[in-house]
Amino acid sequence: MAEMITPTTPAQLRDAILWALGDKVALEIIGHGSKRAYGHDVRARHVLDLSKLTGILFYQPEELVISAHAGTPLAEITALLAQKHQQFQFEPGDFPLLLGGGDTIGVAGDGPLGTLGGLVATNISGPRRLKSGAARDHVLGFEAVSGRGEDFKSGGRVMKNVTGFDLSKLMAGSFGTLGVMHTLTLKAMPVPEKTRTVIVPCDDAKIAVQAMTAAMGSENEVSGAAWAPTSILADSSAEMAALGDASPATAMVFLRVEGPEQSVDWRAAALCRLLADIGAATVVQTAESLALWRSIADVKPMQGQGGVLWRLSVPPASGGAVVQALRQTGDTDIMLDWAGGLVWAQFAAGDASGEIEQAGKIRQIAVNAGGQACLVRASSELRREIPVFQPLSPEINRINRKISENFDPYGILNPGRMAPQRQADAAQSDQRVGA
Repeated sequence: MAEMITPTTPAQLRDAILWALGDKVALEIIGHGSKRAYGHDVRARHVLDLSKLTGILFYQPEELVISAHAGTPLAEITALLAQKHQQFQFEPGDFPLLLGGGDTIGVAGDGPLGTLGGLVATNISGPRRLKSGAARDHVLGFEAVSGRGEDFKSGGRVMKNVTGFDLSKLMAGSFGTLGVMHTLTLKAMPVPEKTRTVIVPCDDAKIAVQAMTAAMGSENEVSGAAWAPTSILADSSAEMAALGDASPATAMVFLRVEGPEQSVDWRAAALCRLLADIGAATVVQTAESLALWRSIADVKPMQGQGGVLWRLSVPPASGGAVVQALRQTGDTDIMLDWAGGLVWAQFAAGDASGEIEQAGKIRQIAVNAGGQACLVRASSELRREIPVFQPLSPEINRINRKISENFDPYGILNPGRMAPQRQADAAQSDQRVGA
């Protein structure tokens, strides 16, 4: 059983990393463990648990800025923001692996799972990313400890404090392999006054992408564009459920507009007219819209399911063709977000050789479209055999290796998280922990 190290202050965190550095001991970095199964298994017998390094350090609603320790529950932060009618504009959701495989540590409340540190380290962003950017774009500053046991920081409380190279862009999405962030400052934004969602029945993925492309290119300032199974309405209000039951379509296009009431009503009506040739549109109000987009952010149709789940990031206009190609590789459930730029594809579990062969086809489909594919949920066996993340070119790998050597020369932070064990072993043969 792994030995747990649980710091409660930044100083204790630094001491723990210095101890690990001195003894050349590898550490697995976790918060609540809600994203522990995202990526490869970490090769470490010691766990650095940040779940006790918590606390909101300051919140200035009038300045739209909040700062907290990395282990602070995301649900606690979003609840505080909601009291002032504010939110994180990048709209974080619960990753679908949370209820469909992988061990989780900690508790699940009524808000998003996980911690602030885990959110930024994995750079998870929801439907509004196509308009407002990813999580990394909302980090004003952070403080961290590197694999050298050295304190470092970047940014501050306002955007003008970010000068030179913005390290937050590097740390977000690094999955704790470069340094352990203990303090994070993010910008918040006001919650829109009203929200409307235009829903159009549409079973054809290519037509759905054309509809979303037309909506995004219009003057209607769409802040969310998705194509999802009708089943996503099942747990919504009676009105929403009736909408799904009344339509013979198995999938629907969802378009969101936000802002003052008169503005969103006008824009929703304009979208209905724009898409009249595709199908009869329905407009749902704020409460139902908020519930719907929470389900889309959480990829709800694919939560609590088994099988193999892929996340493809491609140019939005190619989303329909990608769906068509994916369906030729096997029976799959598919959902689109980001106006077709984000493709969720769930396949039934099969034998090991078949899954590996299918993975190669999926990766090739993503590359042919000018994108990449990430394996989100799968058996431990498959995650050991193939890269979870899109393989990079030799040139990019060399750059990444140089960066890693600078921040964590002995590879003590989350070793193996970003690559299969045998691949990581080959890449790090000259710099193993303990060498």
